[in-house]
Amino acid sequence: MALRSQLLQTLKDRVKRPNFWLELTIVTFLLLSFAPVSLSFAENTLSETRVLHSLITLSLAIILLYRFESPTIKNALKINKHCQKSLTIAFSLLLIFVASKATLFIFQLDSFILSIIYSLSIVSSMVMALSSFVFFVFGTEISRITYSSSITFILFLFLSLFMIQVDWPLRALAAHWSVFLIELFGQSVDFFIALKHENSPDLIIQFKERNFNVASECNGFGIILNSVLISLLLSVYKRHSFVDGFINTIAALFIGFSFNVLRIISIIFIAPFLFEYYDFLHELLGTLFYWGAFFVTWYLLKGPLEKPIKETELA
Repeated sequence: MALRSQLLQTLKDRVKRPNFWLELTIVTFLLLSFAPVSLSFAENTLSETRVLHSLITLSLAIILLYRFESPTIKNALKINKHCQKSLTIAFSLLLIFVASKATLFIFQLDSFILSIIYSLSIVSSMVMALSSFVFFVFGTEISRITYSSSITFILFLFLSLFMIQVDWPLRALAAHWSVFLIELFGQSVDFFIALKHENSPDLIIQFKERNFNVASECNGFGIILNSVLISLLLSVYKRHSFVDGFINTIAALFIGFSFNVLRIISIIFIAPFLFEYYDFLHELLGTLFYWGAFFVTWYLLKGPLEKPIKETELA
């Protein structure tokens, strides 16, 4: 039976029971209580194309997992055991958030650790509240996908807070490696810093008398985040050990960084021949390498392509 049909049939049975409306109110109220925070993250995601793209690819990966698992509806439209667990975790994290915020405010502390706890607890609490709603609607058979997605979404939202802080280091690394590889190919290239703006110097790669600015959108944050999220999603979903998960993450970082450097090099090599179409070329190659990193990460970490993941691969 199709998912929609299963949900409709379950809904017809549940609406006749008084406790359904009480349970729905509890879960919905908790979810709506995070509306201000959710709107803030939504605005940040929509304003940053790289973060938005990572959200899109992460959503696509979750859909692929659901597509190949095809779970059934069981214990749906009720506060089932997984819904209860998610609610408990959400409330606990919310208390940690309030405690850390109060500590920072009352004692006027400038603690990096407390700030991390403050940010991570509110992000995690919000995601777990959303997970409780998902479990309430779809039941307990989607627990594997939901918990895997929740952990990945927590990392996604948390890392998106630090995009500005990692911009310059990532740009510098990408520029240095791009220059190194171009020279490795036997080509003449110059690299320098242009102090056009006092607070935001430009990283310039000069190739065939043309200057290429390694701007903020070239730092690779989006493509690296994309690969890391996919590796975490698949590692948690397949219940890999901590060591295997760590190795997957390192591999994902390498894939994302490498594809970003290859994107920069490709633009530099091809642009002199098609400079009048530079903007189009920049976007085209950026899109190709971005999705290339996604599919390479998905394939190397054995995400499902044509059939469900075998039980032996889930251990």
